[in-house]
Amino acid sequence: MPHTNRTQKPRRLAASVTVLTLFVSMTSAGYEVMPGETLAEIAADHGTTVSELAEANGITNPDLIMVGQVLTIPGGAAPVTHTVARGETLAEIAGLHGTTVANLIAANGLQNPDLIRIGQLLSIPEAGAGESAAAEPAIIATHLVAAGETLATIAQRYGTTVEAIAQANGITNPSQIYIGTQLSIADRVAPALPAAEPVGTSVHTVASGETLAGIASRFGTTVQSLIDANAITNPNLIRPGEQLTVPASGWICPVSTSRYFNDWGFPRSGGRFHQGNDLFAPRRTEVLAPVSGFVELKSGVVGGLQFWLSGDDGRTYIGTHLDEFALAGDVPAGAVIGYVGDSGNAVGSDPHLHFEILANGAPINPYPILQENGC
Repeated sequence: MPHTNRTQKPRRLAASVTVLTLFVSMTSAGYEVMPGETLAEIAADHGTTVSELAEANGITNPDLIMVGQVLTIPGGAAPVTHTVARGETLAEIAGLHGTTVANLIAANGLQNPDLIRIGQLLSIPEAGAGESAAAEPAIIATHLVAAGETLATIAQRYGTTVEAIAQANGITNPSQIYIGTQLSIADRVAPALPAAEPVGTSVHTVASGETLAGIASRFGTTVQSLIDANAITNPNLIRPGEQLTVPASGWICPVSTSRYFNDWGFPRSGGRFHQGNDLFAPRRTEVLAPVSGFVELKSGVVGGLQFWLSGDDGRTYIGTHLDEFALAGDVPAGAVIGYVGDSGNAVGSDPHLHFEILANGAPINPYPILQENGC
């Protein structure tokens, strides 16, 4: 059972190391003594008394406990431990005890699932400990893809599944991974990410020369949807200044004619890794708002000219390396908010839009979303 962090407080010096005989009860839980701890502190943390601890563990002198000693805590269940044998992996140990690699890592404070030692004593968490059907999958490690590796061999190494790794990294073709890519290793499949839902409607004031077809194309909707939303009897008769209700649209491709692939996680200069997808298109190609929301225009050394769209769907959309800004503030889905370029640290490269999506403040791979929406 792992040590519980506590606020630091004055401690009595631990006494000299001595070997104590423990009387393990099947109705007791185990606790490993940490440096500087006293029996009084351990008793207070576990809702018991020094005398009960001493009696449960055959301790005649409460000042004589040793670092690493496993104490029986009265009232719990007997601790389960496993001594690592030659050739064993965390995945094998987890399978043997009906738990997960992620739970073993958490229970033992392990930093690297590949670094366990022969003879190392591991605490085995209770079945179901740390699990929740509604919880997000635990990311147990990151892994740089090496030559000759496949998702299957990587999954086997970490005791997880190809499906879990593919979902955690937005991989739609598990047979195709790239050397040097940084993969997030999840111990199970995540709940499906909710699709971006159409939000509300917008109003458009017809400009001189506009047609229903042109307005529908701009806002990512159809002529028939505009006709239905505005009870239009003759689609050829719309007048400048007329206000049209534009029905909520689905998700719109930010660059409608672009070349891209799943370059999420690719290495970048300075030890960074790619947290988006690069959408390549000719310079000055229009960049559209994928959803309605509020656009802020920014400039930076790395990203150059960039937009940050706080979407009405709850996600944040970021596009960098623009050639020029366009609309800002409140925008409908499909509005032109910039133009493809090579500003920032992309100067001299093929013009492209570096495109990111944040969900709950954390970056997610845009690739599956782009694919789902036919971009």
